[in-house]
Amino acid sequence: MSSEKSNKIDLKTFLKDNLNFSSDEGKALAQLIISISQASIEISENTRLAGLTNILGSANQTNIQGEDVQKLDLLANEILLEHLRNDPNCGGYASEELDRPVFFSNEDSSFLVVADPLDGSSNIDVNMPIGTIFGIIRKTTLEESGFIRSGRYYVASGYVLYGPSTLLVIACNNKVNEFTLEPKKNIFYVSQENINVPSSGNIYSINEGNYDSWDTSVKEWSRSRKGSSNELKKPCSLRYVGSLVADAHRTLKKGGIFVYPADQNNPNGKLRLMYEANPYALIFESANGASSNGKMSILDLEPENFHQRTPLILGSKKNVKEFMRERPPKRKSSVNQEIVFPWNQATITKMRSESELSFKEFSQSIGVDKSTVRRWEAGIIKPNKKNRKELDYFLVEKFPELVNNPFGK
Repeated sequence: MSSEKSNKIDLKTFLKDNLNFSSDEGKALAQLIISISQASIEISENTRLAGLTNILGSANQTNIQGEDVQKLDLLANEILLEHLRNDPNCGGYASEELDRPVFFSNEDSSFLVVADPLDGSSNIDVNMPIGTIFGIIRKTTLEESGFIRSGRYYVASGYVLYGPSTLLVIACNNKVNEFTLEPKKNIFYVSQENINVPSSGNIYSINEGNYDSWDTSVKEWSRSRKGSSNELKKPCSLRYVGSLVADAHRTLKKGGIFVYPADQNNPNGKLRLMYEANPYALIFESANGASSNGKMSILDLEPENFHQRTPLILGSKKNVKEFMRERPPKRKSSVNQEIVFPWNQATITKMRSESELSFKEFSQSIGVDKSTVRRWEAGIIKPNKKNRKELDYFLVEKFPELVNNPFGK
């Protein structure tokens, strides 16, 4: 047996060395992170034994979002709630499984915690990765408004990935660090310090099953990943697990992009801002990556309610920038009545010419590829119903004075 002393650094020692322990707030934050880590160890133990302890499957109830709740969702929520209730540094807790936040009688507490106790819980039936997501907010009041803050108010965030090994990833002080659970000792040890997202990557993660409900620009972006007409000039690799924790973790370590856009079924997005998007936005931006809702950084969004949803884009800066560049802002018609206009070979050619845009610029504005515009102008094909609507929007934006008499027609 080797007599060499282990150089592994445990979570408690790491926090003591890297947080400002000369301040009461630094000590309080460290203790709160340790409480969350202890809860995650208990959740990890339960997930490993789920198939043997009759805690798989539905709990036969729905949460406030109308989603089916799994038995493990409820168990994970109760475990987190109990650990946080017993931590004097936590003043309140809010989660996906609670209609409203819960406040504790910890008058001297410094922080509030938001969480998705068990993301991807339906995957456990088939032994796929799942996880816990959390954010820590500096307490300003013991009222619900104290939770409804932009991501800029989060002092730390993180997630626990229950996979082949149990990993804890924490963003704090503009740095991201990873810890791995030693199951025999139930102690987290440092496994990677100062994680940085690669500047670009060739992996993209999106649910292609929603393709028909995406807007045209997202469809065009997705198609460009499959060929060489993208910023990498080569086909990309699609990877999608369906568990945010698993897909985001791969993106954090390997680079590339994770996209969960708004669509026809979820026009405001599907993922929750407060306890899914904000924690991950802080992680990625602290690791030199990027986050967006399609318009701005997730961290700059001002929430209106606790269970608010949002589109979510995470990844390497170059990949996120390219996604934004390829997606022109969604247009809204400034006229109330439906425009009835005979779009054909001549009128399309005339409008593109009048707009002084290139084939590429014009096609991006309409949400189609260049070859489609060329075939319209050659009279080979005609615009379909959706294309005509996009052309209508373009007409209203560029030539509002011609809506009732476009180009003398």
